Amino acid sequence: MKIDYLFKPFLLAFVFLPFFCFGQINVSERVQLSKSAKSSENTLYFIDFWATWCGPCVYAKEYLGVLQKQYPNDFYVVSISQENPELVRKYLKKRPTDLAVFVDYEGETFKTHNIKLLPHGILMNADGGVLWEGSPTDFKASDLTRFLRSNTKKKHVDKFFKEKDIKVEKVDAEYQPNADFEIERLKNESFYFLQIQEHAEYVEFKGSIRAIIAYNLKVHESQLKLPDDLGGQFQVYVSKSNSPYGNHITEIIDALDLEISYSEVKGEAMVFDIEAIRFWDVNQIDWGRDTAKYLIDEYQIQADNVTFKEVLYQLSQVLEKPVVTVQDITDTAEHDWSIHYKFYDLMQSDLLDNYGIKAEAKTTSYKLYTLTKKAP
Repeated sequence: MKIDYLFKPFLLAFVFLPFFCFGQINVSERVQLSKSAKSSENTLYFIDFWATWCGPCVYAKEYLGVLQKQYPNDFYVVSISQENPELVRKYLKKRPTDLAVFVDYEGETFKTHNIKLLPHGILMNADGGVLWEGSPTDFKASDLTRFLRSNTKKKHVDKFFKEKDIKVEKVDAEYQPNADFEIERLKNESFYFLQIQEHAEYVEFKGSIRAIIAYNLKVHESQLKLPDDLGGQFQVYVSKSNSPYGNHITEIIDALDLEISYSEVKGEAMVFDIEAIRFWDVNQIDWGRDTAKYLIDEYQIQADNVTFKEVLYQLSQVLEKPVVTVQDITDTAEHDWSIHYKFYDLMQSDLLDNYGIKAEAKTTSYKLYTLTKKAP
């Protein structure tokens, strides 16, 4: 295996984006305005939080595109990404949309609205008041009609969105890793949540090293103890050919010159008894994609072709606690999933009825992973 710490052979430049002083939503650039909305003066604004690497975001964007065309007056949909605007433009060349597309490069709006799951949507009135929030595909035409009737004040797009002067890394060419593993500490980018992008030959991670390691171990971030000097944001490229089942933890800890150990600790966790587990096949949900993708809203997790361990990881994130199993997990196949998690009783019945899993929130023992620097 080759390990290479040299990155991005393409040129980097920095540009400053324009500043507008009035608005309810902070953005760094308007990539494109809406091609479907008939007016720039609107009573309702729908903010679609998305990313180019998010599979279910594609379906959500198509759904919102239809809704925007059905309601071209007084309603304005804006898709906001936290990514580099150049990457967004390249994505839109492959998957064009008639919706307005803006960029929140510093993630300020993502942080303000506590956006941790994608896709996510927020409906606002002209004063910036939140009227509705959830998965974009759960926002129905009947909801929109009701809110249009009860909101009459209008505001121009230019006054609703505030653009800020920020320094943006301009990408002149799409980067292709030159080695089986590459890692870089990022200086000018910040990510509120972990970004994972599947490419043909490799996987790309962007985020804190804690989030990257937690994902690859398939554990909650609270189950990690890391050295203090591993703060900040990282970008990691890992070849798919080196790691079975998408687990790249060995390459990551070796590259960071770390050692990993674990101990048993006691704490609050969600415990799954999987003795009688039964799985859905991969034909229950079909989003027409080849890679494991999720649709996570404030009530449920849906997944198309995803392993059991990956679902447990996602559940641990939305439940904000470790999820452990009584029995060892031996199944590595991909399955389809639809799990309610918002209300405890519904989650228990959902897991038992659909998958034969007995779930219980209680104090139990689980693994705490400690990563330390290797001795010189």
